[in-house]
Amino acid sequence: MNSGRFSRREVITAIGAGALGSIAMPGLAQTGPFPNRPIKIIMPWAAGGGGDVLVRAMVPSLSARLGQPVVVENRPGAIGTIGSLAAARSPADGYTLVYGAADSHSIAPHIMKQPPYDSRKDFVAVAPIGFTPLALVVHASHPAKTFEQFLQVAREAKPALTFGSWGQGSSGQITVEALKQVTKVDLLHVPYNGTAPLIQAQLANQITCSICPIPVAEQHARAGTVRMLVVAAKERLADFKDIPTMRENGIAIDMGPWLGFLAPAGVPADVLAKLHGAIEGTLAEPAVAETMKKMTMVIERMDQRSYQAFYNNEYERWGNYIRTAKVSIDQ
Repeated sequence: MNSGRFSRREVITAIGAGALGSIAMPGLAQTGPFPNRPIKIIMPWAAGGGGDVLVRAMVPSLSARLGQPVVVENRPGAIGTIGSLAAARSPADGYTLVYGAADSHSIAPHIMKQPPYDSRKDFVAVAPIGFTPLALVVHASHPAKTFEQFLQVAREAKPALTFGSWGQGSSGQITVEALKQVTKVDLLHVPYNGTAPLIQAQLANQITCSICPIPVAEQHARAGTVRMLVVAAKERLADFKDIPTMRENGIAIDMGPWLGFLAPAGVPADVLAKLHGAIEGTLAEPAVAETMKKMTMVIERMDQRSYQAFYNNEYERWGNYIRTAKVSIDQ
């Protein structure tokens, strides 16, 4: 997960040629039952990242269930908005999906001065994947052994303690901003360009604490070099039963950033239903479920209408945190 400064012109320019290639041309329309040609999934993050690995693990089952090839196209950059904008400009026929995430669809439109799309009007929610649990991490030398002890130290600290995230405006930063609002603690944000430099800074004790996806912190926690104090998840994680959730500590944050599939607004209901069924079936495949378990992702099952309502609610929930914290990025 990376974040950086960019301009609206850069976003538009980056998708230019590709967007033209996705425009439906007269006389080339396909007829017959859906699907009768390959389906494209736009991955708005770099190849090799967690989302990319997961979606590619889903491709064989999706292809078999839909009876057509499913291809993944990486269009990374600008908090996922470059690839997402390309998807929004594609025909609403079900042949183009985009891997959506809280960062690109619940957060980016709120922190950008001129967002390139409207998450609620330009997309339809197809099917959820699940959530990425996050952990609040401190160096092993930190005196706090529990989250309650950490909050006490943070309240008494002068000047404010520092917390790191994988980027300005990332879901990690907003999660801690929400935590700050509830607990009334003051923590100074230090953004890094990705999770790799973030965890290295934490290992070097250059920041007081960090917010990390569980897989990023896991090996270091098991090695005893960092300590995970609390997790953003609906319930304690099977492999980390000793680590409490934020909700157990009275903080109404019961999930990390959401992940799922979206499509351009206007896709017919019967096409949405077929895509939703194929994705749900794929997530139930043992090999896919095992991949998600290894990545400490939590599968979430919802019908398409419930997922649409969830998607809309998440836009508002993250937006409320962002407006209160006054988080923004330069464009």
